[in-house]
Amino acid sequence: MSNHKTKLNHILVVEELNNQRFFTLESEVYSIGRHSSSDIKLNSAPVSRHHGTIIRDHLGDNEYAYTLIDGDFKGHRSQNGILVNGKKIIRRRLQDGDQILFGGEDIKGIYYLESEAQVNRNVEKNDNWRIEKNRTNSAREELQNTLILSEQNLSGNLQSEEIKRLASFPELSPHPIIEIDFQGKITYMNPSAKLCFPDLSDDDEDNGKHPLMMNINIPQDKTHSQLEQREVSSNDRHFEQYIHYLSKYNVIRSYIFDITERKISEAKLQYQAFHDSLTGIGNRDYFHWQLNNRLREMKEKGDDFAILFIDIDRFKNINDTLNHSTGDKLLESFSFRILSCLSTDCIFSRWGGDEFILGLPLGSQEKNHTGLINDTIKVIMDSLKNPFLIENYTIYVTCSIGIALYPQDGDNQEQLIKNADIALSRAKQMGKNNSQFYTTRLSEEQMLMFELETSLYDAIAHNQLYLNYQPKLNLATNKIDSAEALVRWKHPTLGIISPGKFIPLAEETGLIIPIGEWVLKTACLQAKKWIELGYGLDTIAVNISVKQFRQENFVEVVKDVLEDVNLEAKYLELEVTESILMQDRGKTALIINELSELGVKFSLDDFGTGYSSLSYLKKFPFHTIKIDQSFIRDLTVNQQDRALIDAVITLGKGYKMQVVAEGVETEVQLNILREFNCDIIQGRWLSMPISAPEFEKFLQNFIHAMTK
Repeated sequence: MSNHKTKLNHILVVEELNNQRFFTLESEVYSIGRHSSSDIKLNSAPVSRHHGTIIRDHLGDNEYAYTLIDGDFKGHRSQNGILVNGKKIIRRRLQDGDQILFGGEDIKGIYYLESEAQVNRNVEKNDNWRIEKNRTNSAREELQNTLILSEQNLSGNLQSEEIKRLASFPELSPHPIIEIDFQGKITYMNPSAKLCFPDLSDDDEDNGKHPLMMNINIPQDKTHSQLEQREVSSNDRHFEQYIHYLSKYNVIRSYIFDITERKISEAKLQYQAFHDSLTGIGNRDYFHWQLNNRLREMKEKGDDFAILFIDIDRFKNINDTLNHSTGDKLLESFSFRILSCLSTDCIFSRWGGDEFILGLPLGSQEKNHTGLINDTIKVIMDSLKNPFLIENYTIYVTCSIGIALYPQDGDNQEQLIKNADIALSRAKQMGKNNSQFYTTRLSEEQMLMFELETSLYDAIAHNQLYLNYQPKLNLATNKIDSAEALVRWKHPTLGIISPGKFIPLAEETGLIIPIGEWVLKTACLQAKKWIELGYGLDTIAVNISVKQFRQENFVEVVKDVLEDVNLEAKYLELEVTESILMQDRGKTALIINELSELGVKFSLDDFGTGYSSLSYLKKFPFHTIKIDQSFIRDLTVNQQDRALIDAVITLGKGYKMQVVAEGVETEVQLNILREFNCDIIQGRWLSMPISAPEFEKFLQNFIHAMTK
């Protein structure tokens, strides 16, 4: 059986004023628009002069596809846009059956793939369709016809000198050749030149204004021949012109070669180098190039300029939860939506991943531009209030934005981009869906975070980490029967580092894995000691991060720690958050069930702050649920919080789970929780997290007080 693939033709049918034109796409690039030089010329008023461009993409194995982009290679978009299958596009890989509107309803296009046999049948059936050849092929055919006519004229009444010249190289050359005298008058044009440049003639006084004739200098030295080379453009065609000064004959001869295809290929390569292949907007290199030019203009004019670094919030979660294909389509839709609400003098590019960057001209430095920047940010964020409809998903997204200003935040692009990125980091730290301006204080904090990250690698080895323990009070027995282990870091020069600073760093760097194992083993060792001393502890609770839980050998790690310490599994409680439960629920259930069968307890931390907590209570064998301290804080003044806490406690008892209220700070809060029959409390009212020796002293004092 033959493996030969049927050759497919790429067909574009354009319908304009009830007339259909039939294009077989073969070349690397096709320009579309009203301009006379367009490969696919459209005559409707809504169509721009350079409305669109079709580029051939090589797929390998002699296969290729075509991509349609809005506008030209220089990044200029069409006035009224291009719609494919009813959706406005910047860039689209054309698919069989795509329906295209160029600027309005007047001009429609259909792209499809057909075998050569099908194309031949279609042409026979419809005489109104005609195959449009590219301009180069048409020109060659016309040139051949011209040469044939010239050869036929040889039998006419031509003088012998004319016959000799006609038979010479210039006359038969497929490339234009033009001769002028030292006064600038055209003395000869070969047939190819007459065909290519009909606007040039022997007796036209305006020849000197033609690009080919301009700036041709009469040589001072008329005893030697000279040769010059240059590139010229005429009517959107590009030519390489070799100017030969033949002083001996008082003639200047130009040999002209059409390099339009080469220039288009170069423009195509530049476009691909400067544009993002997924979204069709500019890429990082394009932004650097444009920003360099803009900053030069800003310095000359004394104008201000803003850099806005934009990051899609929680994009990784969308990518992981749905799939990368959906994520790619979201990036494409996001970039188009933002681009469509920006003015044309902005620079908008994809920086990489889910990050985008915007250059915003602000005008004179004498004005305050905060209002303009805030208005632009509001337009961007307001545009995201409507969801993205992608495949079968309705996706809501927000973004975080960091802003740096020229010249106060930097007078070169590297410094401006760096500072905008620092401001973006602060915006994400502030809870996302907000914007932050760069300040020098942020830069100082960034340097501090860099120092902390470097130091964190040595923290375990140099015994800089330690554990504090926060006691928990069982309200039914009025005993301290459990504690939560909390990691702390004492830096040798910076002192005590807040967990809010170094835990996210540990997550980002992956150091949370070895730190988490150290915490688990150290807490179990301490619990073993307290149990042997008879302090009556039933449980030591340890927080588990997402990365820890997602280790392939997490179950083995926990088992090994318990075995090494010789601690019974029933004394260990692992606190997990909803973010762990959201990922790969099947694998999560296997891990929790396997460890639960050993006797390890599981607690659902920060209950009430997620989206699907109720369903998790049913799916996973939790021993404890912890009410987040944000609900306890306003317990005495917020009736809704009171109702919620009462409901959670009732729910927990219904599932035979213990309920822990964390963040209890006042006796009034404690009394309300007692009234609601809460099982366990922890917080400042009882004790802050304290060191192991302080915890032992606290326990002894508490036991002594209770026995009085």
